[in-house]
This record gives sequence, structure tokens and C-alpha cells, in this order.
Amino acid sequence: MTMRRGWVSAGLGPRRPVSGTYGFDPAEDLPSLPVDHPGGLHAWMTGLIPLNELAKGRYGLDTLGGPVRVAAHRAALPESFVAFVTDPALRDSVPTCTSCYWESDLPTAPSPVTEGATLVRFLNDQQGCLFWYLHLLPTGEHEVLCGGIAYDCEEADPQEAAEDLLLVADGFDEFIARFWIENLAWYEVVGQKRPEEELSPPVRDYVRQLGPIEELG
Repeated sequence: MTMRRGWVSAGLGPRRPVSGTYGFDPAEDLPSLPVDHPGGLHAWMTGLIPLNELAKGRYGLDTLGGPVRVAAHRAALPESFVAFVTDPALRDSVPTCTSCYWESDLPTAPSPVTEGATLVRFLNDQQGCLFWYLHLLPTGEHEVLCGGIAYDCEEADPQEAAEDLLLVADGFDEFIARFWIENLAWYEVVGQKRPEEELSPPVRDYVRQLGPIEELG
């Protein structure tokens, strides 16, 4: 069943305004990620940790934190996900401007949109506005979906689920890298109102793809 593809975020000032807590951007409008970084996105994220520690010390940046219990599902979970959430330095350093948090118990539900697939809820919005899922496919591959229904708690028919769920990434590393840089950009550009010369290099590289820095105001 076809799902929309894109991203949900808290916006990025006048360049990406939102009318509520979250807004939607189609995939074709998103800045690219440094997928050619030596060591891949996982290595790139490791290099972002000092930037977040600096921001946390100066500005009280809110981060995802807390353990994620992978033991019960480890064999089925993507290696990239397990590697990330079992590394406390990475797991507890991802910024969140809407107070999202890891779902420690990783509840599962049959996929309502793909026969034989499984949804694993791993991330929650603090107010329950949105939930993020690993979508474990019968082929052994996975993708990341986002929606407003907790499918392990509520039932939804395939049409309702297809209208609710959004395909946000083709894999976990892609998802968490974009989540990290999007939230760090929000803190620097919107929350802290940093001028261009004070943006951290990864944020500057990312938001420049959206247009001139001056427009972000």
C-alpha cells in the first residue's frame, strides 16, 4: 500500500514555518545528508557528539536519553539500530526540540500496510502526537515510518494506516542522522538565533541547502 514519503519537524524559522507542533516536508524538499562521509552516517554522528555537549553546556539543549531494551527482539532488529541504541554516548546525545524520548521496551505490532511485516515502536513524541517505527519487512530489510497512531495499542485498517503513516527514511542510520541534524539546526537557528558565523559546521552545511542563511532569520 502506498505511503507518503517525507519528513515531519518542528520547522526552521521563516524558512520552514509550521502552524502547529510539527509540519510536513516532502522528501524532494529535504537537504541531503553526508552519506559519503568516511565511515558512513554512523561515523558522522559520532563526530557530532562534542557539538551537542557544547550546546548542552551553554544552552541547556534537551536530548534523547535512557536505555533501550533490545534483548527480547535483538535477532530481528537491524544491526544499525542495535549498534546505535547500545552505545550510550550516541543514544543519549541526540537533541530533541519537542522532548521526544526513546521507547525503552520496543513494543511490536503486525504491520497494517505490508503483509508479513512488523512495526517496532522505538521513539515517541512527549505528548503522544507522533510515534516512530522500525518497519521490519519480510525480505529482511527495514525502513522507518512515522505516524500518529500507537499501533501496538490501537487497531487501524489498512486504508487508515496508509493515510496515517509516513515513510521518513530507508533505514535507521538515515533516520537518526536527519533527526539529529534537524533538531540541532532548530536549536541553533530558531532557539539560539545564532548568526551564520556561529553555526556549527554541520548545521551550516545542512541549512545552506535550504537557501541563504539570512532568510532563516
